[in-house]
Amino acid sequence: MKSKYKDFKAFIFAGGKSSRMGFDKALINHPQGGNWLNHKIKILNDLNLETYLLTNHNNHFEEIDSNSDVKVIFDNNPFEGPLHCMEQIFATYNLNTKNVLIIPIDMPNLTTKIVSSFIDYWGENKNYALLSHDGNSVQPLFAIYPINEVNNSKLKERLNAGKKNFLGWVNLIPHKYFFARNKEFININFKSELKY
Repeated sequence: MKSKYKDFKAFIFAGGKSSRMGFDKALINHPQGGNWLNHKIKILNDLNLETYLLTNHNNHFEEIDSNSDVKVIFDNNPFEGPLHCMEQIFATYNLNTKNVLIIPIDMPNLTTKIVSSFIDYWGENKNYALLSHDGNSVQPLFAIYPINEVNNSKLKERLNAGKKNFLGWVNLIPHKYFFARNKEFININFKSELKY
């Protein structure tokens, strides 16, 4: 079955140290079964999106369900932050895709329906990046970013200046927001937050 979403690649960001949690967030059990890693892969597979897992952890290979369709790639700059990950994605995939959806490992309330609605909303104006917003703050790691000259040049400018702040880059490129209706975009970093 072909995806209705063309010119797209989807990337799950799961390469962080999870230092605030104290253990690998990708391996936390999800209430719908499996773990957070396979929960994200299933969402993207259900939408028939070409799916990649960007990680620094070799054990993630062993955790992927055997029936999942996902390619695993490793971070060229381990633990240097998500802006370097975006640079890697832009440099590697700019010739064969026009847009990237990134999805963080630590948003357990995401569903296939929410992600589908998110992409459809972005489709109304594809020249802008679309960022999720939980009502209090921007969540730039659940977002769609067009791979274009403006976004790429601003990305390189930031990194060449030694600036790794992700929102610092986002604020320089055309973007809009998709606001949560409930608690879909909760981002969990601490054990105390696990009762979601």
